[in-house]
This record gives sequence, C-alpha cells and structure tokens, in this order.
Amino acid sequence: MKQIFMALAALLLISTASYAQGGHGGDHGQNKERVEALRVAYITNALQLTPDEAQKFWPVYNQFRSDLKTLRQNFKLDAADETDPSYVDKKLEYDQKKLDLQKKYRPQFEAVIGPKKLALLLSSEEKFKQELLRRMNEKGDKGPK
Repeated sequence: MKQIFMALAALLLISTASYAQGGHGGDHGQNKERVEALRVAYITNALQLTPDEAQKFWPVYNQFRSDLKTLRQNFKLDAADETDPSYVDKKLEYDQKKLDLQKKYRPQFEAVIGPKKLALLLSSEEKFKQELLRRMNEKGDKGPK
C-alpha cells in the first residue's frame, strides 16, 4: 500500500511539474489528461475500490463530474466581477445547485460504494485538489526572482 502511494506521489510530482511548465505550449490537453489519470489513481487508491466497485463506480462518478462541469460552465463564475453586488446571489445560487447535484447523486454512489466510502470520496477529492495546487504553487515559486 505504501509503495502504491509513493509511486502515485512521484507521478503526481512529475505531472504537476510538467503541468506548471506546459503553460506556454499546446500541452494543456495532455496535462489535463494526466491530471485526470492521477485523479482516478488517487481516488481508486483512497477508496480501495474492488474491481467490481470500480466497474460500477466510475461511470456514475464520470457522469457526476460531467454534470458538475456543465453547471460550472452555465454559471461562469470565473469570469464574473466579484465586486458586482449580484455576484453574491450568483455564487449562492451556484453553491445551492452544486449541493442539489451532490444530493441527487448520493443514492447512486451509496448503492455502489456504500456510505463510508462516499465520505472518503468527498475528503479524497478535496485532498487531491489541495495536493495538486500545492505542488503547482511549489513549482511556480522556484522560478527566477
């Protein structure tokens, strides 16, 4: 188990390093694919999915992520003016719709992986995101000063 985690950590480090450096080429799609592959490995390892669970889990998870991506695109909060008074209302509406989406998928996830692994999924997604950002920031801080 430790060896798998160490290999995954090394792969994450290599991937984020190339992701951080790839911002000036056409590698964005390739880097995105690497990050998604790392996400799959990280979550599979964190949840300790059996082959049967993985076969049932990933289609549900991928559909959830697709719906979440559509939601983000519809709200376009990234491009929103955060000083605009209506931003707060938009952000709260987005957060509510995201929560509604999570509630919608909860029974499907619980049917496939159970409530304990669902709780692990939520925390492992956040941990993966934090680790990815930390490593990208770490690589960005080592540039010329």
